[in-house]
Amino acid sequence: MNYEITAFSSFGICRADSSKTTFTAAEDTNQCFFEMNVTFDHWEDEFYLLMPACAYNGNRYEKVKRSYPPMYKPEETDRQLITDVPALAPDGSGIIEVTAGDMSVPCVCVLNPKEKQAFMLFTKQEIKGENLGFRVEKGRITVSYPANRTTAYRFCREHETNCDSGIAVKKGETFTLEHKIVSFPCENIIALFTCFFKNRKCLLSGPRPENLYTDALWDMQEDKFNSYNYSGEYYAEITKIWQCGWCGGAISSLPLFMCGNALSKERAINTLDYLFAHQANSGFFYGYIKNGITEDDSFHTPGMEHLHMIRKSADVLYHLFRHFRVMNPKPHWITGTKKCADAFVTLFQQFGTFGQFINIETGELVVKSSTAGAMAIGGLALAWEFFGEPVYLETAKRACDFYYHRDIENGVTTGGPGEILGAPDSESAFAMLESCVTLFEVTKEEKWLRYAESCAHLAASWVVTYPYLFPKNSEFYRLGINTVGSVFANIQNKHSAPGICTLSGDSLYKLWRYTGNHEYLELIKDIAFFIPQCVSTKKRPIYSWDDTPKLLPEGFICERVNMSDWEGKQNIGGVFCCSCWCETSLLLTFTELMCYDEMKR
Repeated sequence: MNYEITAFSSFGICRADSSKTTFTAAEDTNQCFFEMNVTFDHWEDEFYLLMPACAYNGNRYEKVKRSYPPMYKPEETDRQLITDVPALAPDGSGIIEVTAGDMSVPCVCVLNPKEKQAFMLFTKQEIKGENLGFRVEKGRITVSYPANRTTAYRFCREHETNCDSGIAVKKGETFTLEHKIVSFPCENIIALFTCFFKNRKCLLSGPRPENLYTDALWDMQEDKFNSYNYSGEYYAEITKIWQCGWCGGAISSLPLFMCGNALSKERAINTLDYLFAHQANSGFFYGYIKNGITEDDSFHTPGMEHLHMIRKSADVLYHLFRHFRVMNPKPHWITGTKKCADAFVTLFQQFGTFGQFINIETGELVVKSSTAGAMAIGGLALAWEFFGEPVYLETAKRACDFYYHRDIENGVTTGGPGEILGAPDSESAFAMLESCVTLFEVTKEEKWLRYAESCAHLAASWVVTYPYLFPKNSEFYRLGINTVGSVFANIQNKHSAPGICTLSGDSLYKLWRYTGNHEYLELIKDIAFFIPQCVSTKKRPIYSWDDTPKLLPEGFICERVNMSDWEGKQNIGGVFCCSCWCETSLLLTFTELMCYDEMKR
């Protein structure tokens, strides 16, 4: 791709070349900015734009303004929507303005599919404690030192304008900031992500956190689940609201049964009994039960009654078979599991997709365009292994081909969480990886291993590669949190998080074993080792960002790893007082990964 590099500043002399940007101040000032620009000879509408964990194909979807949690309206179910996040328009026009903290690694990648050429620009995170800024528009990438956004994204509320501050400089002061450009022939989007995967640590990286998985940590976490998370009938989040799949319902019971004490094993069995007592006639599982009353997943949106987030039942189907490997399933569990598998087969046969939301009572598809049901592929593959009925494997293969060609080959998976509309997210990418590895395991067909590697490269784009420099007044600076291995959630909820929602990521470990590619082992070790840092303990307590800070009780993990200022600059490196799904990911990591010697060092 042909491009020109230029530099500009109103505050001194600024020069840029292919490896660095240099600035020398002409005067003393407290509000200095300078920038480098990459301008392309031409930029076609079909160019693919990647900003890792921030923009996939430029986030070129129809945008709507919604309060949180956003939900589709009845007249919108036939199209894909996102909330008012940084994005290009569907036609490629517009501007994306973000900071380095909005990305897993500060990087902008562009693919010209017609000429099969790609371009990648990697930078550092900050200058003098202030994040760099990125502005991308048709034909131009601008890196601002520091960020100098016209409009700053604020979560489900009015965005801020002109909120960035420059840096203080003295006359004659010089800065040289390294960047790296990778320009190369590139066959397609799959090849783009393969190259990104190999280069994502080329400029900004660091040692991962140390391994903090100890017997004492397991005991603390198990005690916490039995003290806070058991409702009297089932394991859930500390709210005691039942949500199967997604945030941990009928998932946390697996590690607690595998490695827990007698009480935990008994309660894990009770959890599955509760699950099967709340299965709809459609075969899918009721996904939201509060105070014993079944509700839907519509967030009370008029006209969307009986809505079910398909990801919940997909997660459950997959994890049920993992439960059955370590416990003796009751007859009615087996019957109910087969009913759920049959419901997924019927759904795919009728609509050619699992969709994002269905009618829980009828099984009819409501919202179609999403990768949210990807975990059902792995679930159906395991259903074939368990029940021996060919239709399960046939459906799993057809669905995997469909999602791979529609989503992975086009460089984006969407809609995994239930409250982001159809936005790009990491959870559905990791679900696709898990399912592809499972398909390979049950069939031994190399095709699924090749698919799995492509999914891994896409999923890796959501994982932070370097120790983020937090503000010195932040809780994470005080704690010395090393962000290597934290996982961004999606483009709307712009925080990184401890772990994959809601998996251990053992599929990456298996991918290393099956391919011999050591990078997969390094990636899963990054992800796994990050999580324990975020557990509040007596020896290392974590406090909230409230005006009067609250102590997170022992064993609590907040999902927030705020590198972005999406919730305000004052909340970078801070948490609120909560307990969440990350604790389930921690338990899964204990049981599914820390059993391997390669993961312990």
